[in-house]
Amino acid sequence: MKTKEKLFFILLLLGIAMGVASVSAQNLLDNPDYRKGLELQAQAKQAFEEGDYDRSIQLAAQAQEQFKKAREYAEYLRLRYVAYNLKNRATDRLRYADYINASKNYPKEYAEAKEAFQTAETAFNAERYQESVDGYRKVLDVLKDIKPLTPAPTEELVKAENLRNLVLKYDLASARPQEFRRAEEAYQKGKDLMDKDNAQAKYQLDAALKDYQTVFDAGMNALAAKRRAEVLAAKAKAEEAQAPKFATELYMNAQKLQSDAEMQYASRAYDKAWESSGTAIELYLKSAEVAKAMAAAPAVPTLPEFYTVRIIPDRRDCFWRIAEYDFVYGDPWKWKILYEANKQLLPDPNNPDLILPGTRLRIPSLKGEKRSGEWQGGK
Repeated sequence: MKTKEKLFFILLLLGIAMGVASVSAQNLLDNPDYRKGLELQAQAKQAFEEGDYDRSIQLAAQAQEQFKKAREYAEYLRLRYVAYNLKNRATDRLRYADYINASKNYPKEYAEAKEAFQTAETAFNAERYQESVDGYRKVLDVLKDIKPLTPAPTEELVKAENLRNLVLKYDLASARPQEFRRAEEAYQKGKDLMDKDNAQAKYQLDAALKDYQTVFDAGMNALAAKRRAEVLAAKAKAEEAQAPKFATELYMNAQKLQSDAEMQYASRAYDKAWESSGTAIELYLKSAEVAKAMAAAPAVPTLPEFYTVRIIPDRRDCFWRIAEYDFVYGDPWKWKILYEANKQLLPDPNNPDLILPGTRLRIPSLKGEKRSGEWQGGK
């Protein structure tokens, strides 16, 4: 080889070696092949400067081989690093797929991703990193568009239906007609979109629920105010008729139901509140009727509750004759009532004919009677 040709060839090898060395040094400074290449490169330069061109060519070629090995090893490490990172990302994506139940909601994509991941894992474990990189990237690509499917807004539908039924039951739509029409439109749209576009269905049902609530609150507040006024009017009638005195039990029951209704209004138990307040009105009015009837009825005389057996020689006291007294029962055939109530006071409880003078007998009240105190002769 001529001298000029040798010089050109040596410079070419050194240039190639230096270029390779420069790139490799940036990727893997501590690579032994790279360090060996640097040493050979330095020796080739020195031989060149000394004019030993054949040796310079030989050393430059050896340096080039070392840099090639370094580059290949650097590429190996780079691919391993990329594969490791993609492996982690693919693993996370599959976990996310499991979390959102992709095997059910995206069966085709899920199966394809699982197969690609298994292939990539096999390649990774065999250090075929480029193949594993391709597999992990396929996993990420196949699963890139999966997302949680919005569940059917069943709960929102039930709430909207229940509130709508209450609005219709109590005829409250006129309280807020514009909101009611808007609620009806949103409610129907939400029902129609169920299982077709659950996200939009939920949006529509939430809107319907909000408007139904506005209608219900406005209407129920007005209706409750009217019902309270009706309860108070019925209560006033009862008190005017002196129901607390003449129909105490009915009046007190009505008061309790009135109180119950207020607590039920406060807890939004409107059905129960409506029932309680309605019954309270009925009882107040009933107590007023009863009180008026009792106030108009003749006063019931107070009869004696106790009678002391007397000594009457020509007409001896006995249960028969005592029952006959007009201040007792006015009927001798009711003697057994007296006997049963007082037989424990007799010398022989089994003998109603033996009554001792001075025995204090209790006179049980018959229906409609009012008894109190002792009988006093002639009074």
